[in-house]
Amino acid sequence: MATPAAMLTPEKLFVGRGRAADLLDVSTRTIDDAIRAGELEAYRIGRRVLIRRDELIKFAERVTA
Repeated sequence: MATPAAMLTPEKLFVGRGRAADLLDVSTRTIDDAIRAGELEAYRIGRRVLIRRDELIKFAERVTA
């Protein structure tokens, strides 16, 4: 059986607000609004606000359903 580290894809686990906006083809303001409204979970790590890739996918599925 593969170890959890071996199952990770080469993609980053977290993306910044700007990258999240690019991936969803929306503005960073839309991302910020979703974070403030509690619709998108984000984490502050140092000065950066980061979003888990899987949370971004869940958010995209909810808003397009």
